Amino acid sequence: MVKRGWIDYLIYAIWAFIFFVGIYDLFHIPARSIFWFGELILALFIYYKLKVPNLVYLGIMLVFLANIFGELFFGLFYIMPNFDKWIHLLSPMVACTLFYFLFKKKIKDKKMLIFFSVTLILAWSVAWEIIEYFSDQYFHTLLVGVHLTGLENFNLDAQYMGPLKDTIYDMFYGLIGSVVWAAIALFLVRKKIPSNNKK
Repeated sequence: MVKRGWIDYLIYAIWAFIFFVGIYDLFHIPARSIFWFGELILALFIYYKLKVPNLVYLGIMLVFLANIFGELFFGLFYIMPNFDKWIHLLSPMVACTLFYFLFKKKIKDKKMLIFFSVTLILAWSVAWEIIEYFSDQYFHTLLVGVHLTGLENFNLDAQYMGPLKDTIYDMFYGLIGSVVWAAIALFLVRKKIPSNNKK
């Protein structure tokens, strides 16, 4: 019998919460609920099939929760102008770490592994911006652009940042997050290599 720790129960609670969010949104914006169920399926796949370290997995879960609370409940995307940008800055660091652990057995050259991880994330950031555009076009979501709701326009969305500028800034912050992660990873790899070469 496998003994479960508090981290396992925390993970199960997050899964249950994401499932609840998906059900909740079916009665509000059904098309948006696809994202929440997609996050849940991805979370289950990573946990059971990819088996990454718990710390990395919890980082992924925090990004998923940030998206949920940014869009629903607290509506942080609509009251904090730079909340979206912080996610685009921090999520590449989590994602790069995930890819690093996934491919470290297949790519022995650590520098090449770091470069490969960053390349995957930058490619995904471009793909995600395309997904956001088509989601807004066909599912009537508000993913492109930054829309704020203030007291002066209660119940009305004001566009704080236009779609083009928002897309450019999202990719820019994603690039910065990836570069910062790569710099830290290279530093740690270079620090570790000499100690491994000692006899």
